[in-house]
Amino acid sequence: MERNISTQAVVLSVRRFGDLHKAVTLLSPELGLVDAIIFGGRKGKKTALAPLFSISEMQIYHNPVKKEYSVAEAVSSFVPMAITEDLACTYTASFFCEIISKSPSDEPDQTFALICDALRALEEKPQNRKRITASFIWKLMQISGTACDLESCPVCDKPYAEDETLFFSNPMGVPCCKSCSDSEYLVLLPGSRRYLRHTMPMSFTEAADVEINPAAEDRIYRYMLKWAAIFAQSPLKTLKELSAFS
Repeated sequence: MERNISTQAVVLSVRRFGDLHKAVTLLSPELGLVDAIIFGGRKGKKTALAPLFSISEMQIYHNPVKKEYSVAEAVSSFVPMAITEDLACTYTASFFCEIISKSPSDEPDQTFALICDALRALEEKPQNRKRITASFIWKLMQISGTACDLESCPVCDKPYAEDETLFFSNPMGVPCCKSCSDSEYLVLLPGSRRYLRHTMPMSFTEAADVEINPAAEDRIYRYMLKWAAIFAQSPLKTLKELSAFS
């Protein structure tokens, strides 16, 4: 691998690294998830380099001996303002970053495009936070190959009736018919299933723009958050914070 790498990246997390430096977790379409150091990042001009949730064109140095990455330069094309001024949106963006960090993808270019679109949508339309979140989770599952078509039970292959309520198969991690379910923790109502089927072939941006009534939006949002917790296969700290917002 080249020692000097030029790539786009979104900053998923920022943390202290000693007294003068900071460490960042990045998602790059070429490199996937990368932990890197910004030397001097907590002092002087470099404090503004690579802020949380920003999207930048970066110059990254790779030290193959130390197996270490460091950010030399970053020119940001997106730095959120509205997201960081609204607590619910801040936790939502943090959730996007956490679930991606805990669910490494074999398609980092698609995941990168998705989170960039989601952060920009959240910045531009914070009032659509729940719809954006549900669409983000649904598209992430499609990228990972874990989304099912919601046309027939993935366990027994029986086609669903149009007005059928779906339950959940924990071993498979997907909705299923009541006969094949082992849990009623996740219940997908017919209207919510129609919405997910309708938006499945759409791009993220198209899906997030589909208008639904507030009650239906809230049901789908809460369902997808519960499904995301199972999808991630590890605890998501941001889910607790998100649950505090109606």
